[in-house]
Amino acid sequence: MTARTITSDDVIFFMDMVNSPRSPNHIPGFHQPKPYYKILDDPESEEFRRFIKVYNAEKHVLKEREQKILADLYGVTHPKVNLKEASAIYNVTPERIRQIRQKAERKITTSLLKRFKQELHDDMPAVFRL
Repeated sequence: MTARTITSDDVIFFMDMVNSPRSPNHIPGFHQPKPYYKILDDPESEEFRRFIKVYNAEKHVLKEREQKILADLYGVTHPKVNLKEASAIYNVTPERIRQIRQKAERKITTSLLKRFKQELHDDMPAVFRL
């Protein structure tokens, strides 16, 4: 997939779903579940397809292990697994899986922001611009 298949709206949607503090829609808070948990339960939904489209377009920025872990957690090619199940697969703790997921999602968000920086800046209300 190329940058043309991903829009700035898709970028903001992805950042909202991973609860990125860099999203213009971010609401600060602690221990909030990731919004994408709701859409991962319905792989036939348009939101799921949109989320996975952005992930697939940007997964090249991740290490192979990060790609595999996110694919398992998101249920890209097979039913999704939870942190405990993923920890058994990769022989690490659930906390380590959570850390890897967090870092990988941050890498994807950073890559998306670099690619769409100007377009997102133009779409953002003036109050959010630096």
